[in-house]
Amino acid sequence: MNPFSLRSSFQRVPGTAPIVVAAPHHGSRPNVDADLATGPIALALAAELGASAVVVHDLRRMVDVNKDPAHLSRSVRGYAVHYQNELFRDAPRLVIEIHGHVSGHYEVEATTGFDLRSDQPGDVCLAAKLAVLKYTLPGTLAAQIGRRPSVGVYPLNRDVTNTATATFTFQKIRQARNLAGIECYGLHIELGQELRQGRPASSPPPAEAVASGLAAAIRAAFDPLPPIRPLPGHTPPVEGSTALLSPLTLQVKPAPPGSRDNVVMVHPADLEALGALDGDAMLLCHDGEEQAVTVTPSRRVPAGVAGVPSAVCRRLGLGKRSQVTVGRPAPHGFVPAARAAEAALVVQARPSHSRQVWLGPAEIEEMGLLADALISTRTAATRVPVNSTVLRADPTLPPCSAALSTALMDRLGLTLGEVVFIQEEP
Repeated sequence: MNPFSLRSSFQRVPGTAPIVVAAPHHGSRPNVDADLATGPIALALAAELGASAVVVHDLRRMVDVNKDPAHLSRSVRGYAVHYQNELFRDAPRLVIEIHGHVSGHYEVEATTGFDLRSDQPGDVCLAAKLAVLKYTLPGTLAAQIGRRPSVGVYPLNRDVTNTATATFTFQKIRQARNLAGIECYGLHIELGQELRQGRPASSPPPAEAVASGLAAAIRAAFDPLPPIRPLPGHTPPVEGSTALLSPLTLQVKPAPPGSRDNVVMVHPADLEALGALDGDAMLLCHDGEEQAVTVTPSRRVPAGVAGVPSAVCRRLGLGKRSQVTVGRPAPHGFVPAARAAEAALVVQARPSHSRQVWLGPAEIEEMGLLADALISTRTAATRVPVNSTVLRADPTLPPCSAALSTALMDRLGLTLGEVVFIQEEP
């Protein structure tokens, strides 16, 4: 019998700011696989910022709740779904997770959970905010704990150990920004053992002292937070913003161990179909995300399959059943095909046993659709659409945001904060 229940394992404290602070791996017992003493720091930081707090107590040994629920066993999947929905249910503009490490390169390691792109306006803005965080955090912590800890911020510091690039929470934020154009930030903060369990030189309790130092730097970097809205000049892409010549859509297979980063293996027949030679530069595209790679022929992968390194899979959010498009970038001035679908961020789940999607009237008009019409929906992780979904209008929803019925959420395997693609039913 499972000794835990959702009620006893999850603690949520509501806040007033569009911020949520979470401790998904809080542990209260020594010698247990957990991030000891992260819960009190998350609660104190949330109080400082006026944020909501979500603390998961002593579940780490059984389940990692900030991993993709679709990749977890059915016996524990509900915990991860519950955590993700609690984290994103109020459509926060800033999501902060507090973790603990014992082997980091820095005492404090902060990361976005994904690499930033210079061609994405939101990522450029985020990089500037991270630079402020990196500059101010050592001093604000020193003012509270009596010493100046080492601080690394990824991707500004490439030697950060805990980059969180496989963390579901921050992959969702990445998709919200790059696919739907939603202004949203995320911080994965890893704290060394001394910061979580040591005694500060000043008078506040340890958790409050560390939280106060974190809060001062976070306010300096991220205040004011923007409202939920599309990023300026953003056009949500579907198959990548770069047109490709003679592209191939291939099934994803993990590259063999020892494969070089950014080198994708394809069958020799597929390499010929791409019009490429061994070592040519290509683009790998998946639902609007692009990654520069080189291709090499290998008979270790069958025709119609791409052997993709694990690092590239993480960057593009690829699973075992995903498909990717491989091709050579077209020359400047080439006109790509029109988009076939629109992306929206799932911000609400509404109780209903029927398949329904709610969008703002302006969104529906911009998509060239009609309210109460039948549409197709799919996720960023699968190409198989769900048809016979009823589109509803709701003027209270923000731009690029959608509400889904619980029946459709279950059918698509979605949690709040994920991206859904909407198009006219064939």
